[in-house]
Amino acid sequence: MKKYALFLFLAFLFLAFFPTNALEVKFNEKTICYSPLTSNLTLTVDYTHSVSLTKVVDVYCINKSGIFAVQERWQQFGAGQPLEANVENGFYVKNMNMYLGESWEYWFIPLNNVTVVLNGKIIFSKPGEEGIMRFELLKIPAIIAIIRWC
Repeated sequence: MKKYALFLFLAFLFLAFFPTNALEVKFNEKTICYSPLTSNLTLTVDYTHSVSLTKVVDVYCINKSGIFAVQERWQQFGAGQPLEANVENGFYVKNMNMYLGESWEYWFIPLNNVTVVLNGKIIFSKPGEEGIMRFELLKIPAIIAIIRWC
């Protein structure tokens, strides 16, 4: 019986500390949550453009290969917005499949009213301070991904 309990304990430790691929979401160097990369993740960053003061929505697909920008929607051409787009439901829309690497950052101020949605669930919304929002693919112990799951 003791050998069986010891085996189960060691198996649990092995699985708990086994490295797993995950997306880490941080704001100002504070980890908000992790999401294991068991399948494709859809990340949506919805914010107010700080110059035009209009809505912008960026959509990303995230998988073990990296972070891919798949769509950008915005309401007005202006500073930093793409020049080519289709018009759909009052938004300019640009579809793409652009590889961005294994990390991506935004700088937000409270005026941006940012909301971050991961697979349909709001994971971050309207910070009261300016800061850097960072998305990064990492290998972390499985137990960390489970405890801090988005």
